[in-house]
Amino acid sequence: MVVEVNLHTILQHTSDKGTVRKLNMTLPPGAILAEVLDRLEIPLPEEGLILVVNGKTAEATSQLRDGDIIHLIPALSGG
Repeated sequence: MVVEVNLHTILQHTSDKGTVRKLNMTLPPGAILAEVLDRLEIPLPEEGLILVVNGKTAEATSQLRDGDIIHLIPALSGG
């Protein structure tokens, strides 16, 4: 299955082709959101990260489906 992963702010990657903000990722059937984080080497804890799948907040244990659109958003803090 293929999912779209959108990386926000500090999670964006820089490559020789420029800044990578969005990528498609091929995962095995039955994959969970934590597998996306592992492949991108994004460490947990989740408190510092907002996970969104198809416009709804999700957990790292959420099962993914072909065509899902994922947004990984660092939580903001400060004041």
